[in-house]
Amino acid sequence: MGRLIGRPVLRLGSRYAVRRRRALTEAAHPAAGDVLTFLVRGGPLRTALRELVAAVEPPVVLLGHSLGGIIALDTLIEAPLSGVRLLVTVGSQGPFLYETGALPHLEHPEPLPAHVPGWLNIHDRRDLLGFAAAPVFPGRAEDIATDNRQPFPGAHSAYWSDPAVYRAIAERLP
Repeated sequence: MGRLIGRPVLRLGSRYAVRRRRALTEAAHPAAGDVLTFLVRGGPLRTALRELVAAVEPPVVLLGHSLGGIIALDTLIEAPLSGVRLLVTVGSQGPFLYETGALPHLEHPEPLPAHVPGWLNIHDRRDLLGFAAAPVFPGRAEDIATDNRQPFPGAHSAYWSDPAVYRAIAERLP
């Protein structure tokens, strides 16, 4: 019965997507393009983050949302950042990129380097771009699952209107 219903539904879905391919690609392009560009040419961003951290007095907390979380995580993996005491990622794809072998400085299944500081990762189950880190990096990442009560794609930006996000971060500040 499932196959009988499944094939026509897949055909309809495929036809819908093919007819709207340009609109779907244009909707996904800005975010996906930024991530892909970082994965290929992220050196200047990692350098800029290192310079910024070097210019401030410790302790430093790196807080990154979405691509910002990927940049912070990858920069910390590449080499130690003196003074950074906590990494906070929000709605980040870092764990997903690691699992798929696409994180530039850490090949799956290598463990997270010991120099990476404590890591708080906040995600919402409705945010299809936010991934849990604790199952991927057991004992190295702490996940907080929040409920922003927003459907996707709004859930990806709704973290900043959720008081629980601010409480979780404030409780862990050095």
